[in-house]
Amino acid sequence: QQTKPKKTKKKKKLQITFEKYEAISNAIATYLRSIEDQGTEEGTLKSLKWGEVIQWYLEQMESEIGDSLEELERMRKMTNLVIKRLVHHDRVLVVVGDSDLPELEQQLMVHPNYALTEAT
Repeated sequence: QQTKPKKTKKKKKLQITFEKYEAISNAIATYLRSIEDQGTEEGTLKSLKWGEVIQWYLEQMESEIGDSLEELERMRKMTNLVIKRLVHHDRVLVVVGDSDLPELEQQLMVHPNYALTEAT
């Protein structure tokens, strides 16, 4: 009796170029800062949920995504990973309020000391 080797699915690593990372992070930071500025004008503190930021970015990329569900899911994962890096590694974004909430429910703001870079 011969046993068949178990097929293990290798997790496909998602890689993006630095230029793509920079484009996504600048778009997100600029959008969040504009939301925060609206709040400042109104005298309130405005932030968006992590999931709302992903949804906004996907809407901006609708023409690139097209009708492909695979591309939509790939872009959703990539955007989530970029936000995760912006929060935990680069410290461009900060979680405000309850950080014990599920990730997509956490409120995000741009770090007050972060200076937005102009897109070239």
